[in-house]
Amino acid sequence: MDKTLLSTYLLKIQDNNNNDQILSHFNGSDDFLNVFENYLNDIFQNILDTTDTRQTTSLHLTLDAPPTVDIENRRIYGYFSSGVSGEEYQIRDLESRENVLDVERNHGAFRNLFYYINIPTRRNSGSLILQRKARFGIKTVFKRTLNQYLRSQGYQIYKVLVNNIVHHNVYRRMMDEGNLKKVELIKRTIPNSIEQYYQNDSNPDQIPGVLRTSMSSSTTLPDNFKLIINNLFTNPSNETIEIAGIDEEFDEIEFELELNGKKKSFYIANRQRIQPDIDVTNSLEYENGIPTTESLVLQCEELVDDIITIRPR
Repeated sequence: MDKTLLSTYLLKIQDNNNNDQILSHFNGSDDFLNVFENYLNDIFQNILDTTDTRQTTSLHLTLDAPPTVDIENRRIYGYFSSGVSGEEYQIRDLESRENVLDVERNHGAFRNLFYYINIPTRRNSGSLILQRKARFGIKTVFKRTLNQYLRSQGYQIYKVLVNNIVHHNVYRRMMDEGNLKKVELIKRTIPNSIEQYYQNDSNPDQIPGVLRTSMSSSTTLPDNFKLIINNLFTNPSNETIEIAGIDEEFDEIEFELELNGKKKSFYIANRQRIQPDIDVTNSLEYENGIPTTESLVLQCEELVDDIITIRPR
């Protein structure tokens, strides 16, 4: 079963002087919840088009069904149908190797991805959650088409910002209240052989490759693991990573935290790899192998409460 990843974002609107707007009356009168509903209804009727950041691939966004609008709780959710086009290729049956379809440049490959947005009153930021599959996400096409729609409706001086949740706040909450599920010590060198590796006190020769030492628990790793990882994460070095009491250096340490059934990976050396994704696979209910909409909504509600809204101590 594929993992179900939900990416968490803060959504803001700014004017051309970079002033944050109150979303429930962002231009002095209009409620962005209504504007966003109109945007969704528009792409339900029409496929919106843009390109990727490299200007090499055509991106498309539409809806196969109207959005679910919950006015009382000021939330909207449903499924985007996001596609790419512009290439010619063949789709084959893997067993018979026969061509099933010749894909042309005007054909699009579409995936359905869940979305959830909450627009509170009297605040300058809303909560946005977008599903991501493997390396396929929709942040770019979503942000571009939403801003295109805003301009087409006469909101020329306003722009929508879609910002990743600041991972330090997310990290702090998950480290303090969650479980440390996995730690991987990573070196960028490998030995000539397994025998040589152990004969050399577990120190690999300088041969390019990746050597991982993995420690995991079905519940949580011991507290002293947390202390070490927390110290390394909050006091990072600029080069290799040293752990007190261990006569070794590591190029990277990857670790996984879990809070209320939701998992997220962090990196000590390469912070840029930290994504706004939360793994909710094990917290969902399924029908025919597909997550139910109700369980996705529930997980989004919990993410807004647990991750996006950092509760005061």
